[in-house]
Amino acid sequence: MIKTALTAIARWIASETGWLVLLAVAGVGAWLYVQFAQVRADRDNAIHVADVICAGVGTGFAPSVSQETSTNGKIVLVAHARGVLCQRKVADLADFKARTDEATAALLAQALKEHDARQNKDSAAARAAADAARAAAERMEIADAKADRTNIVDHEWFAAVNGVAGLRASDR
Repeated sequence: MIKTALTAIARWIASETGWLVLLAVAGVGAWLYVQFAQVRADRDNAIHVADVICAGVGTGFAPSVSQETSTNGKIVLVAHARGVLCQRKVADLADFKARTDEATAALLAQALKEHDARQNKDSAAARAAADAARAAAERMEIADAKADRTNIVDHEWFAAVNGVAGLRASDR
């Protein structure tokens, strides 16, 4: 039974080869049509994106003519292909952005360097002030202990009080 079915299928394929070729060609044609439709949609999308970008930078994507100065100093009309002026403008803007980013980074680095220098100077001044306050407090303790022992408040004790209050630096 299987042998009979296979023989029948083989005879049908041999007799219907033209239809199979036509069916294969139709399938390939449909596949190519779908692929071409996708290519066309991609191309249209790319042109639309280019139009939007060019409009954003202030030029058009269409072919155009511009006045430019030639090497001998005369003004001439130059025809440009589609997108050439837009490409120039976008390249100029990208160059401007790169130069601006570089200048901003340099300015920021300089500002950070100056900030660090000020911070180090302020830290040193705070450290010196803390050391001076500690030394004044120690002198006050010594002068206070001496005043307790002798029961006399002398100029050293007043100088130590002034040093603690920050009114006068006491070198004694």
